[in-house]
Amino acid sequence: MRTESPVLLVKTHAFGDALLCTPAVRELIGSREAEYWVLTGYSAAEVWERFPGIDRVFVAPVPPSKGISGSLSLALWSMRNRKILKSVKESFVFQGSPSIRRWVRYLTGSAVSSSGGKALGKWEKVFPMAQTDYAGYSYSKTAGVIPENWRPVFPVREMESEWVSNLRLSRPLFAIAPGGGKNPRDTVLEKRWFPERFAVIADRLSTAGFNIILVGGSDDREVAQEMKQQCRTALLDMTGKTTWGQTAALLDRCSGFLGADSGTAHLAAARGIPSVVLFGPSSPGTLFAEGLINPVQGIADCSPCYSNSLFPGCVRERAVCMDAIETEVVWSTLQKVINENYGS
Repeated sequence: MRTESPVLLVKTHAFGDALLCTPAVRELIGSREAEYWVLTGYSAAEVWERFPGIDRVFVAPVPPSKGISGSLSLALWSMRNRKILKSVKESFVFQGSPSIRRWVRYLTGSAVSSSGGKALGKWEKVFPMAQTDYAGYSYSKTAGVIPENWRPVFPVREMESEWVSNLRLSRPLFAIAPGGGKNPRDTVLEKRWFPERFAVIADRLSTAGFNIILVGGSDDREVAQEMKQQCRTALLDMTGKTTWGQTAALLDRCSGFLGADSGTAHLAAARGIPSVVLFGPSSPGTLFAEGLINPVQGIADCSPCYSNSLFPGCVRERAVCMDAIETEVVWSTLQKVINENYGS
């Protein structure tokens, strides 16, 4: 039997961050019979709208757009939805933002477990996220569970797989995400590698027999165009042309993935695609469970400079941490990954 009162799960903002919560949420749903609701923002909604065991998803305008109109939009949304959310008696907030935690308390009046640093009242239990911890592990402490499997959850729908099949893509395919670094909370273009270096790798993969497909969002179109101009080989550019679900279905057809730390990299990890992920400002150990990806870290005296907090801003004119990632090192790592997964 399900409990009378729903359990509310809260994760707003970035798509990749939402995926990091999914192992803990999967374990929580499997351990407790209840009705589960999710409160999220537009960017992360696709994670939860397809998640097994979620009964209802509330998509709020968070983070609000700048100015009075954004605050007004969020206030109106809160007033419209507060009555039904008052039926929630327990909330799990998988983030540390005090404003989000107070907002959830206002909406629900419920007891709250969160990843915050200090309790905001007697109504809240906190499980602080250490800057060096793997974020998914921190979220599991908030949920009071220990997942056996740390791979993120993102099911592909049948219609999305059929859509890719109808494209009749020539295989073997290799996916490259040349962009990243933008989400609703902040913009960190310093996380991006350089188009001319991606182009060198793409040409080598093509020579090795792979057909290259570029993936990413609409914010990545410009950098994808720069990369294509540097390539000798033809590339299939799907940046900005697919939903997250369609991107996942495309990745399922690929023999491997290369990209910087981004939502697309998290999606490739969720789908079990052999992946090489490049890190400069951020640290692989805080964002990906061990064994899910093959990380390449740019070594610089100032790196990593942030993990799950707001980006403090780069102190250099050029991201020296990403500049330190040499093309030959990336190519060597890719060769190893390909040989391990597909070599004879």
